[in-house]
Order: sequence, then structure tokens, then C-alpha cells
Amino acid sequence: MKIIVTSEMTIYNDLMKLCHNKNILIEKRIALSIQKLSYENKIYKNPITHVQNIIFQSKNAVKYSIDIHKDIAKNSKARIYCLGKYTKSELSKLFMNEIIHPSENYSSEKLVNMISKEKKDNTTYIIVKGVSGRCYIREQLLKLGKVVDELNVYRRDEINAFISENDLSDKESNYILVSSKTALNVFIKFVNKSSAYKKMILVVPNKRVMEGVQNNLFDDVMIIANNNNAMTYVEKIQEHNE
Repeated sequence: MKIIVTSEMTIYNDLMKLCHNKNILIEKRIALSIQKLSYENKIYKNPITHVQNIIFQSKNAVKYSIDIHKDIAKNSKARIYCLGKYTKSELSKLFMNEIIHPSENYSSEKLVNMISKEKKDNTTYIIVKGVSGRCYIREQLLKLGKVVDELNVYRRDEINAFISENDLSDKESNYILVSSKTALNVFIKFVNKSSAYKKMILVVPNKRVMEGVQNNLFDDVMIIANNNNAMTYVEKIQEHNE
């Protein structure tokens, strides 16, 4: 079998070492480039230095929001939310604030459910995210009567010819790891242009990434939550390949 990683993963180095030790082919073919956006001239209902809650929607939101890190550090009373333990790890290196994420089932839905149970006077939020990132959290917080700002700190651009047919194995199963709907859409463009059949199993972190996608484009679809470690990924893929 062969593993193709199309999105940046915190655990990639561990995944690569495990694969090499087990003689599993693995390659990184990143589908999207990330461009930092300017924070200048943005006006918000509640500035970062005074807002009660700050939500980071992804690891990239942490990385590309460097322009506001000093302001967040000044707002030590703000609660910081994120979706999972890897993002929390990055945030903990930067801020002394309380950092909260769902204990399991890392998802926007779970995070909103947590927030909905908090005190009603906890009302102001800024969501730090990327352009075209999911708007579910914002929409649900507004329904709860919260005052919400969004700060887009990066955008994702398609990388032309990020993968070729020669990158896929002709004889073995190809496990395609995709972590976002945007990256999946880019990969599907490649699949639709491919001239030869290659056995492909899509590996995604949740069912939502697959919404609206034709299942017949892939031989199978696996769901492996992105809070799993490298060993779990390898074990589940090996089990599927048996």
C-alpha cells in the first residue's frame, strides 16, 4: 500500500518514521498553499484587547494570526477556545489564558454545545479563521444571542499540478489523506482528469468533509478522526488493507 498526504499534519513526521520502519510507502503532496492576510484597517464591535472569548478555528488560525498575538496576551481574562489538543498545544506556547476544547469528538458542533451551556453574560466573541473556512460556529453563536466578529487571517490557494498520476501506485492501494473539504475538492479535480484507474481509498477526519461528494470516485472511504496519533492512523490503514 501507499499513503499520500495532501494536507499538512502535526503528526506527519511521526507518521513518516512509522511508515519507513514498516516499509510502507508514504509521500506528501500538499494540495493548498497558505497566504497570510493583513490585519490592518479592520474594525470590530469588540477589540481583541477587550473581547471576552477568542475562538481559533484551526492550527493555521494560530500560526497566521501573529499580528494580534500581543493584543491577545494583554487580554489575559479572555477565554480561548479551539477544536482540538494539537491546536491547544500551540496556543499554550503563546498565551497564559485559559484554553478550552472539547474533551472528545473534536468538532465545531461539540464546541458550540459547550458554549451554549455557559453563563449568559459571557457574550462577546471573536472567531479567528481562514477565508472560506466553515461558518457554523459564527452562525450558531449568533442564534444564541452572542455578539460575534470574524477575523480571517489567511487564505488557501490551490497548488497547480500538486500531484501526478505517477505519484500513485499502479499495483497497490493508495490511501489518500485529506483533512479539509477545500483540499478534497482540489484532489477531486485531479481524479476527474486522470486517464488511468488507480485504486484509491480516501481517508478523511469526519463525514462532513464528504458531504456532496460522489462516492464512486473512490474505491472506499475511511474516517479517522484527526485527534488520533500516528500509530492509530497506520494501524487502521493496515487493517483496512489486509
